[in-house]
Amino acid sequence: KITYIFIFLLFFSCSNENASRINILQAKLENLNKNSSAMNPQKVAEAYIGYKENLKLVRNCVDTLENKFAQRMNNYKGLKKTCPQFSRTYELTKKNIESQSKQIKNLKLDIYNKFIPTDSIFYYLKLEEENIQKIADDVIELMELYEFINAVNDSLYEPIKQYAENICSKKEV
Repeated sequence: KITYIFIFLLFFSCSNENASRINILQAKLENLNKNSSAMNPQKVAEAYIGYKENLKLVRNCVDTLENKFAQRMNNYKGLKKTCPQFSRTYELTKKNIESQSKQIKNLKLDIYNKFIPTDSIFYYLKLEEENIQKIADDVIELMELYEFINAVNDSLYEPIKQYAENICSKKEV
């Protein structure tokens, strides 16, 4: 009887541990989803449109660049690559979060319905943890891109636009 009790307790603790690990994975995934949802892709799209408009204005009106303005333009041109990169990564990350969420729910059901052998559950959980870590890395990259885009746009959009418009208005006179 003692052996059966011991085996039952061992099995029960393993199943609780698995359920706990799955709950932790689901919580991590939910936090990643909240972090990525906090970013506004429309704001990035608007920054990119503003960048294109300012670049066109500068090309049409500014013949020579002052050193300070040239430095600002070089920094501002960082939006050329980062805005499209953000948009691609954002869409892919949202899809990955959605599919990973379904994957975790299915794993939880498979474990509950005993479709996965007990000795294999550890490996499935490990794979899901690695998948979620990859998504976490993508979300961190997204946050860095988002902060960069917003900082550059907030600090350089208006000064570059005003500088170019000022030169354009002088040429028209």
